Amino acid sequence: MEDVFYDRANSYHSFTIKARRSAKIRTIDAPNPPLKLLQRATLDKLLAPVVAHDASMAFAPGKSIAMNARRHLGASYLFSTDIRSFFPSVTSQHVREMLEARFQHFSPEAREEVQDLVTFNGRLPQGAPTSPHIGNLVMFSFDEICCAKAAEMGAVYTRYADDISVSSNSSEPPQRMQEVITGYLSAMGMELHPDKTRQLGPKQTRIVTGLDIGRSRLRPTKAYRKKAAALVRMSSKYPTKMARQHYKILGYLAYWNDIDPSDPQLAALLDQMKRPSWAAKVRASAARQKPRGQAMFHRFPEELLKDLGPGLRK
Repeated sequence: MEDVFYDRANSYHSFTIKARRSAKIRTIDAPNPPLKLLQRATLDKLLAPVVAHDASMAFAPGKSIAMNARRHLGASYLFSTDIRSFFPSVTSQHVREMLEARFQHFSPEAREEVQDLVTFNGRLPQGAPTSPHIGNLVMFSFDEICCAKAAEMGAVYTRYADDISVSSNSSEPPQRMQEVITGYLSAMGMELHPDKTRQLGPKQTRIVTGLDIGRSRLRPTKAYRKKAAALVRMSSKYPTKMARQHYKILGYLAYWNDIDPSDPQLAALLDQMKRPSWAAKVRASAARQKPRGQAMFHRFPEELLKDLGPGLRK
């Protein structure tokens, strides 16, 4: 392992991919298997016990895009933005300062070794298993300040990786928080992505981590629901041609079920997919809907787990 640890330049495979929703090219620095194994062990044994801020909603057990969006459910005003090039913006200096603040139980030599292990070319490598958690820990003070400032204004702040959301039932707090967030990020050498920065009000669709927060219950976006419905219709109309898409469609519906397990539209689509028992559970859930604002967590549908086979059953 010493050869892996100290031969960092030859321990990564760098390549580029196209971002999903833009023409931007993203560089991935993937550690080779021995280094990745060492990073994973370091994460599990040494780094993971030190937790991110409560407002950080990604890359932690029990956190999810749904939990993130649910904190903003029903808010009339939303400030939504994105930290530009998040992982490459986290430098070795950021990591060093975080380790000194949060890992004082480590010796200086141990902190230096961890810093060398989790950085590449002076930055967090996008592709290393340690990068998400390290990024969250680096942002701890930022999250703490933003959360406190938002609370003072009567707003809610969360961050899901590089996605920042601030919501309120008044227009002023999200607008003021945009200035606060811009200033603190600038002090860290980071910046907002101007193309992904929005101030949204009651007459606009308000989306947080891909979910619609503007109604009395959390829902997948209208575009997602339309796509799922179109796939189900195609499957019913052309069952032979769509056979290869069967599990993909069930995956769409399972995600929908996880977000909104009491949606009558979902139940109707499950009927079309010949999943009567699953549809019945959705209708039963609708019949006993919980009050607005009460968090709801749901098991993955047992029927779908049976279809996917024992390999995915935990």
